[in-house]
Amino acid sequence: MTILMDKDSTCSLCRCHIRENTLFTRLNESQLDAFKDVVVISAYKKREIVFMEGDECTGLYIIRTGRVKVVRSSSTGKEQIINILNPGDLLGFEVFYDGTAYKNTAVAMEDCELCYIDKNSFFRILEKEPDVSKKLIISLGKELNHAYERIGNLGLLNAKEKLGHLLYTLANEYGVKEAGGVKLNLTLSRLEIAELLGITQETSIRLLKSFKEDGIIEIRRKEIFIKSLSKLKELTD
Repeated sequence: MTILMDKDSTCSLCRCHIRENTLFTRLNESQLDAFKDVVVISAYKKREIVFMEGDECTGLYIIRTGRVKVVRSSSTGKEQIINILNPGDLLGFEVFYDGTAYKNTAVAMEDCELCYIDKNSFFRILEKEPDVSKKLIISLGKELNHAYERIGNLGLLNAKEKLGHLLYTLANEYGVKEAGGVKLNLTLSRLEIAELLGITQETSIRLLKSFKEDGIIEIRRKEIFIKSLSKLKELTD
């Protein structure tokens, strides 16, 4: 099978297989030694909370295996998924602007492992290894660009266009080529799709049904099989 995702790489710290990462790939021996003594690897079960919105911000996480969703809650209890993080991605950006508490809730979407570095140790390393700081700036720049794109899409697209853009993006990040189309190698509930798009669950169900009737997708239990990437692309243009 062929996976349509970003370039793969290897984490210099623990040699795990991750997507291309600008912070923890191609570290020299000095940088490796600085991190090895402070990285702690922890395992989380599916649906287990890594940290809650409002918890003390104690350090930075790097996704080692599995996927984690970042969720923001409103005052009325409504939730929206801010991001879905993959191996190699950073979690806990509050560390970088000296935040005292995490602003979002992080939840394991599947069994996963996370590397953790407490913020005091992390900043001591940055002081000693300026090249790591340069890598960090690039990582943060990419994340900021991703956030701008997401905000722009949420503000300018209607609900149908949002879903088309989401499915097209997921196909490129998590798609596995199969005969006649692309299967999403990611399980999302109708509620999670709604939370990603900032729409109601009822709207996400209705739109998925219309995409199915139009021959764009096929729904196999909890899996989404994309039959026409070209039609999804038309919705995003």
